Amino acid sequence: MKLNPKTLFSLNAVRVIALACASILASTTLGCSSKGMKGGSVLPTKYHSISVPVFDNATPDRDMGFQLTEALQKRLQQSTPYTVTHDGKADTILRGKVVSVKLSQMSQSVATGLSEEVAYTVTLDWDWVDVRTGKSITARKGFAASGVVVTSRSQAEPLDLARFEVTQRLADDIVANLQADW
Repeated sequence: MKLNPKTLFSLNAVRVIALACASILASTTLGCSSKGMKGGSVLPTKYHSISVPVFDNATPDRDMGFQLTEALQKRLQQSTPYTVTHDGKADTILRGKVVSVKLSQMSQSVATGLSEEVAYTVTLDWDWVDVRTGKSITARKGFAASGVVVTSRSQAEPLDLARFEVTQRLADDIVANLQADW
């Protein structure tokens, strides 16, 4: 089945709208469930604040550490009972390092051989530490998430869309992991 350019554009627009809606739905759902259940939260109750300094970044994507930290701080404010504050005032600190950013071709045009869909994968290591004891509350190495963009000329999505999708997914996943292992 061959699709005309208008149909392809419409499909691409639907995909972008679906991604945006999924992101909004996820943030609303996470925000409501955790905020509404502060007393029943699965987060440790002995902590009241968390500091999230800008994640170190060992990749050529200079903005990834900053964008990920910003998304994570917002997610923590929205979906946990903790106050996000500066290092000197926090009970806990969440440190991390962006280890790799990789672009992987998922599909290519038969006609041109150029990439049509590209996966943008970010891998990081992070550690949530109790400032008073210096002990790790929970940590992960090789923690990864991906976002997909359509790069073909008629439907081209900016790489920033994939970066946004990945940072939101990583922020959601890190907060979920803070709740899981302590």
